[in-house]
Amino acid sequence: MKKGYSIILGILICITFSNCSKNQKDLKEVYNQKANELINQVILDNNCECLLEIPSEPLVEISLAENPRYDIRGFLAKELNASSQASLDSLVSISKDFRFNTETLQKNHVEIITIENLRTLKSGKDTTLLKMCPKGILGFRKPVFDKTFQKAVLDHGDVFASVVELPFPTYEFKKDKWEHVKRSI
Repeated sequence: MKKGYSIILGILICITFSNCSKNQKDLKEVYNQKANELINQVILDNNCECLLEIPSEPLVEISLAENPRYDIRGFLAKELNASSQASLDSLVSISKDFRFNTETLQKNHVEIITIENLRTLKSGKDTTLLKMCPKGILGFRKPVFDKTFQKAVLDHGDVFASVVELPFPTYEFKKDKWEHVKRSI
């Protein structure tokens, strides 16, 4: 009889863990869909012709490296209503497996510029990049969403700009479109 209970318990544990990994996979798929929607909309709204490849590191990691005095974790927790650091960590960590879909870029003739392209420009060896991107190059970091994927923080801007917009822009999904949230100063 005890053996039967052990088998049933083992099956329940397997089902529980397989559902957890399925939910995590579903969240990653939703993240990729929403992140691609948001980034593509901002690209089109900015009439962008050139996009710098999106870094593999999460927004928090990049922000801390670039500006350690800025409280990015506090800002994200407040903007995205993260109830705890663990909650915020889960919102940030889901971006680690982000896959950017370049199909919309190709349809709109937006060029993806690599870091290596920028290095050749900086060294003065090749200036075709300037001719190819007369309006500049738009750069993005992976967005961080709230747990419902209805609000997001997205760091983006001109790659050659010397000023970074802080706090980072926030967007809300309303009426099937991402809208930039205007802040009162």
